[in-house]
Amino acid sequence: MIKVSVIIPVYNAAAHLQECVSSLLKQTITDCEFIFINDGSTDNSQEIIENFQVNDNRILLINTQNQGVSTARNTAINLAQGNYLSFVDADDYLNNNFLENLYNTAINANVDVVISNFITQMDGVITKNKPLFETNKIVLYNEIQEKVVPFFIEKDTMNSVCNKIYKTSLIKTSKIVFPNNMAQGEDGLFNIQVFNKSKSITFIDYNGYFYREVANSATRNSTKIDYFKVALEKFKINYKEEYNLCLDDEKLEKLKSIRLINTVVSLLHIYFTTKNSFSFKYNYTLSMISNVEVQKSLKKYWMYLFVNQPKYKQFILYCIKLKLVLLLFLAISYSNFRNK
Repeated sequence: MIKVSVIIPVYNAAAHLQECVSSLLKQTITDCEFIFINDGSTDNSQEIIENFQVNDNRILLINTQNQGVSTARNTAINLAQGNYLSFVDADDYLNNNFLENLYNTAINANVDVVISNFITQMDGVITKNKPLFETNKIVLYNEIQEKVVPFFIEKDTMNSVCNKIYKTSLIKTSKIVFPNNMAQGEDGLFNIQVFNKSKSITFIDYNGYFYREVANSATRNSTKIDYFKVALEKFKINYKEEYNLCLDDEKLEKLKSIRLINTVVSLLHIYFTTKNSFSFKYNYTLSMISNVEVQKSLKKYWMYLFVNQPKYKQFILYCIKLKLVLLLFLAISYSNFRNK
């Protein structure tokens, strides 16, 4: 019996892939299968996996043309035979007992999903994340609908699929897939579907997944990915129609609006630190804060967004509301200087 199917999409991940695979093969739970989807890599990622495959028949390697992480994961889900699913990114690695801890918790608690913490590693600095909900408690359907599903709509701090383990039968029976039409944020949309269908989940206070983050990765990708466009696409998703959510329309609109405004605030800090010309930054910022949906959301939920916020964020919100790009630039530049 295969207890856990581990799904690893791979695209030009040779720099860290060996460490990733080694950490998988050292897992203390041995009844696993490791499904690598080589998504059209042009480096020697395929060769690295094949070298490990010679000595471990738990490794399944599928080579495909480059179609993106969502398609790669969906392909692997169809092939998975384990009782539970785990997702690992090819440049990350695990503690030796990561899978065993999550699997045993899932079996003992008889839950659909187990959510752990993770460890972020960036430029040699390690940060241990903390639980976002009460731990060692079985959260049932009504509470999931009331608290957890709305959390995914409003925030992105729990989006990753890599610090969780999912009951395979839930994913397959409910026909849950990663969206292929998103440039970013596919994890969050996958999780919204999963948690909306889950009857029971549990959170554990355990850090065993090492997420390798490249410093300023969002800033470096800002010339390739239009993050504001992605945020608008998420804002415009009809969650009730797409995923059959139970949230009422008013609450759903509020959650989506709060997320949109907080995303805009974050993006201002990202785009003002790029190496693009000032005219690009100015015009992009102006178009972002002038957007109809941004202004509408800010005005409608102004008190909720503004009250009890630090003075700095209140000032940023005022500038967005009044479309004061130059003052935004000065405030964020000064903030970045102070935080160096």
